Amino acid sequence: MDLVQNDEFVIVQRKSQVSLHQLPKKQGKKWTVKIGRDKVDISSVVGKPHGTFKLVREKDGKNSVFTLEPSDEVVEMKDKMKDLNSGENNKEIWDDGTSQQLKKEDIEELRGQGLTGSEIVTQLVENSKTFQIKTEFSQEKYLNKKEEKYSEWVDILKPNIRHLAKHFHSQDPMQILNLRPDTLAMIMSLANIKSNGKFGVFDGGCQGLVTAAILDRIQGHGTVWNLFLKGTPQKRVIQAMNFTPEQLKPLKNCNLYKLKETLAKEENADGDEVPAKMIKLDEDAAPPLEFGSLDGMVIVCRRPTTIAKELVRLLAPSGNFAIFSPYSEPLSETYIQFRECNLAVNLQLTETWFRTHQVLPLRTHPEVNMSGSGGYILSGIKVVS
Repeated sequence: MDLVQNDEFVIVQRKSQVSLHQLPKKQGKKWTVKIGRDKVDISSVVGKPHGTFKLVREKDGKNSVFTLEPSDEVVEMKDKMKDLNSGENNKEIWDDGTSQQLKKEDIEELRGQGLTGSEIVTQLVENSKTFQIKTEFSQEKYLNKKEEKYSEWVDILKPNIRHLAKHFHSQDPMQILNLRPDTLAMIMSLANIKSNGKFGVFDGGCQGLVTAAILDRIQGHGTVWNLFLKGTPQKRVIQAMNFTPEQLKPLKNCNLYKLKETLAKEENADGDEVPAKMIKLDEDAAPPLEFGSLDGMVIVCRRPTTIAKELVRLLAPSGNFAIFSPYSEPLSETYIQFRECNLAVNLQLTETWFRTHQVLPLRTHPEVNMSGSGGYILSGIKVVS
């Protein structure tokens, strides 16, 4: 059974609220985090299987801290209140702020008395003048909104690429260059990422999300050259994936400035033509990185025009590449460059379009707020003219 371990990352989901947390390194150390408005000792899940947990109140001095206990049954408020009456329409309802008799202070007092989230929502419903004359659809929306604040069930999930991509995109899309999960899946397909291959990735601003996706796809079989310009490569998502040493073994970091210096030295060495390659950066490094040695290449950055043509030279003939940018203009320039020098065939500049839908028993329609664009992808197959 897959159990939660110390020093691991976990995804904490409470209805639509999603957060990423790292558990403490030391066994038995309390680790209090905020989940919505509640303080929760997340260390209470260590040694237990991933899944659904229930918030249980624990008195910690003057502060109320919840612990998490595994739960097999999740009771939603709409199931508890399915027998209540509902109205035919909402024409008699006026939003004048007086329908709810419980004030904020009353709700805080109920929370202080130790009432569960379901009990608080029940009190809110009983003290609402308009709840029972609302339509069934409006009642369900009301209950869903209240459960966002007061739900007593939390999902502790093992991080995967889809969860992490959705989390970072929902928090701040531009910290991963507005790269949506569906766009990331398309990049993996267009670059032909598979086991036992040699791949290069230039992650210029996605917190290591693309590199982590490639490592997750090949599962320890192959080589991934993580290319970067200065400092250290981005690895936030790589750490959050809790990769094993075997899964991380294919990852080889390569500084492009060092690579450029090596190539310049070899070009000036006695005027002889020698294979351009990257020196080994560590003792257990994979065979040196050479021109025409990679099976696939993924480039992700804001302005790929300058660097894309140089990095594609590392691809072997018939190697697939995918270049992502949140803007179309740089990729249009790159597209023209590649066409003029006959560097690739099957060149395609595409934009993924995705819209989420609100699915309810009585109505299904697109959500009001959704992502306008997931960025643009330039893909193709390298050829030698």
